[in-house]
Amino acid sequence: MSQTSRERVRSADPALRADAARNRERIVEAACRLFQEHGLDAPLEDVAREAGVGIATLYRRFPTRGDLTAAVYERIMSDYSATVERAAAQPDPWEGLSALVIGLCELQASNAALRDLVTMRGPESIDPERQSLTQGRLEALVTRAQEAGRLRPDVEVTDLVLVLLGNAEIVKRTAGQGSVAWRRYAALQLEALRSRPDPAALPPAASAELSRGALERTTRHG
Repeated sequence: MSQTSRERVRSADPALRADAARNRERIVEAACRLFQEHGLDAPLEDVAREAGVGIATLYRRFPTRGDLTAAVYERIMSDYSATVERAAAQPDPWEGLSALVIGLCELQASNAALRDLVTMRGPESIDPERQSLTQGRLEALVTRAQEAGRLRPDVEVTDLVLVLLGNAEIVKRTAGQGSVAWRRYAALQLEALRSRPDPAALPPAASAELSRGALERTTRHG
């Protein structure tokens, strides 16, 4: 290659890198939108189409679905971390724990990708320092609520994971039916975690029709 050709290639490199970065950003943004609506199994061909790139370009940037999921995980889990941070900052630990449970259940109801990601092991690429910080905030919140006598003394952070696992299934089985089911579920779970009963009324119960529909989905897909 002549010196002129080499100089031409070198001068094009920044533009090529900028174009690749723009394509990557478009793909991640498209994946966030489609995964939010359809969950993590949305076809990658649809992601490429939404991003305005070819499927070959998508695979150059993200050779596997796992690579793309990791990038989406990094982007949308900021909502999860922010919910934990706000809950941990509450002066009243029980109010913080309640805000945490309701906030995360609501995020699961509004974002199919977050519903899936909150209840799965994160990709290895996720910043371990951020994971450790979030875990520490959860543990400290649980401890504070127990020391205040508001949370059952035998509750562990892992119990909150079980709450989210259950809510993920409720949201999935009652998709498109509004917020009645998950709000009732979250309130019932908080009552189970509370050290003393609260006489306040629960949110409205799901209708018989909604319950039957959820059971039918379980039968078809179970």
